[in-house]
Amino acid sequence: MQYHTKALFVYDNEALDWIELVKNSDLHVKITSCNIELFLQEPLKYINEGEHLIIAADTQEIEKCLHVAIKHSLSIGFLPFARQKQLIRHYCLSSNLQSNLNIALLQSDNSVDLIECGDKIMQVKATFGEIPLVSNISYKNGFFAFIENLKRGIKEFFKITMQEVSITTENDKKIKTVVSGGSLVQSSYKGFFSRVSGVKHSVRDSQVKMILVSPFSVIEYMKFLFSVISFSKNSSNLSNAVGLIKSKSVTIETKRSKRLHIDDSFHVYLPVTCKIIDSAVKVSAPEEFWEANPSSDQNKESIKTDNLPDEKESERYRDKHIPFFSYASEEHFRELFSALRDDANMHSIYVVLMLLSTLLATIGLFANSIAVVIGAMLLAPLMAPIVSLSMGLLRADTKLLNASLIKISWGVLLALGASALVTYILPSMDLTSEMKARINPTVLDLGVAIISGIAAAYSKSFKEIIQSLAGVAIAVALVPPLSTAGIGLGKGDMLVFLQAFLLFFTNLIGITLSATLTFFVLGYSSVLKSKKSLMLIMLIMIFISFPLYTSFHKIVEKEQVSKATRYERFLINGKYIIVNSATLRYTEGKDVLDIGLKVREGLNRNDLYKLKREIEKNYKRQLRINASVEYIL
Repeated sequence: MQYHTKALFVYDNEALDWIELVKNSDLHVKITSCNIELFLQEPLKYINEGEHLIIAADTQEIEKCLHVAIKHSLSIGFLPFARQKQLIRHYCLSSNLQSNLNIALLQSDNSVDLIECGDKIMQVKATFGEIPLVSNISYKNGFFAFIENLKRGIKEFFKITMQEVSITTENDKKIKTVVSGGSLVQSSYKGFFSRVSGVKHSVRDSQVKMILVSPFSVIEYMKFLFSVISFSKNSSNLSNAVGLIKSKSVTIETKRSKRLHIDDSFHVYLPVTCKIIDSAVKVSAPEEFWEANPSSDQNKESIKTDNLPDEKESERYRDKHIPFFSYASEEHFRELFSALRDDANMHSIYVVLMLLSTLLATIGLFANSIAVVIGAMLLAPLMAPIVSLSMGLLRADTKLLNASLIKISWGVLLALGASALVTYILPSMDLTSEMKARINPTVLDLGVAIISGIAAAYSKSFKEIIQSLAGVAIAVALVPPLSTAGIGLGKGDMLVFLQAFLLFFTNLIGITLSATLTFFVLGYSSVLKSKKSLMLIMLIMIFISFPLYTSFHKIVEKEQVSKATRYERFLINGKYIIVNSATLRYTEGKDVLDIGLKVREGLNRNDLYKLKREIEKNYKRQLRINASVEYIL
């Protein structure tokens, strides 16, 4: 490493204590010092052309020194104050004065680009408009000022207003849209720019880099914030709600914002042209900085504004607070709506798959094979029209709603008919455990349906996770309860039919309601347009929750009672009786307790009568008890 042989240290009053330390550097560099106010008045009085400048001053004074350095071809090094976090991060410096002094005295042949905004020079960033919790967060005035800025940013977060903006590039490309705010960025590749743009950049690429932020909703802005604070690897994709412009110059015009704030310290008034100053000044910086900012000659103009509102959407958002959820936009969600409309239409493939999945599920239920039943779940096509029904409800799309209902109804009739026919043809067989598992629905099944509905809507919304719909189909199991209901019809057992159909209906209602609300949260409509229909579904869900809760309560009670009785000891007429096992069940409207007893002596009728009375004290009701006795010899 080679150091300058001489340098001028310019300082403001905050750096008075550093003068002696700097002048007595052990690097054998001749250093003179000068107050920055005197230097800025007559720079050539203190330094010759092409010499080296060390700056310890406020950001506004540094900006003035940069003008002098560019004009007189001076190289520069920085001794930042501890509060100048932005400057420290930008040039990969530290909080240690001696370490920064060693770097500031290094000879460097590398130059950085600077951006001239009107009559001001930007080093790190410049912002206009509102980018809450990004543009207004600064450490420059200390921790307490940072906390105040944070509080203000949180308040502004829910009052973001879109404004019209016009950007003209060097090649006379004009971009008109609405944004909440924008930012010119000249920071390192690990910063804000790369996280939201997916682009690695450099302060030596001869381009002005501009980010335009245009969230369609508060939810969309939250996603944008996540991309800003994310510590994951840089994505190659542009974040949603973000536009990117790279050019040698940009002219910014807005209808509402008046100022472009530069480096959190000063401003220029809009409209303003911001242009690159190629290789503006040589800077003494650590090797880490130059590795992060390689020189590049690929300076082709680039404009990426697909994520910004088009002309039609701009009219809707202009000069308004953004909604919590996005406005419905056919253009923005065209691909999803097209897929859902296709899912709602009847076609021969749906009929064939419905029949095949039902036949497979019915045979699997009779064979008591969980593997066959799972295969039927994967084959079943019922989930698609239910998700379409949810979107139809959300947007009050009568055509989508009716088509989905017709498709679901035909699917239900086909499933019930096919499973009833198979049951009628097969010899009379008892209910298997797989069938019994689907004739006692509880609130747990409703919970599964609700979560599955959320997962189905979310998976349908994003192509990259569409394969997750298979897992949703297995989780919610729509066809097996329908097949069980058909088996009940085939057997003429209405209790089996009603209980199994209640499970299917629970799934249908839970999925529909939760998928509708999920689409709402994801921003596919700004309002719940079919409020009456949704209220009806919620009332139905509340209504069916009562028998589901009763069934769940009985299961919990049964388990609690069984655990309470199991391994209990009774002393009856001088005889010890141990309850080895206990299972409570409900048969023909009666509570039946099956218990296993261990005894050493024989039990007579009087012993059994007293034991029954003792057990009933724990249950606080009359029971029918079936006992099996095991003698201990």
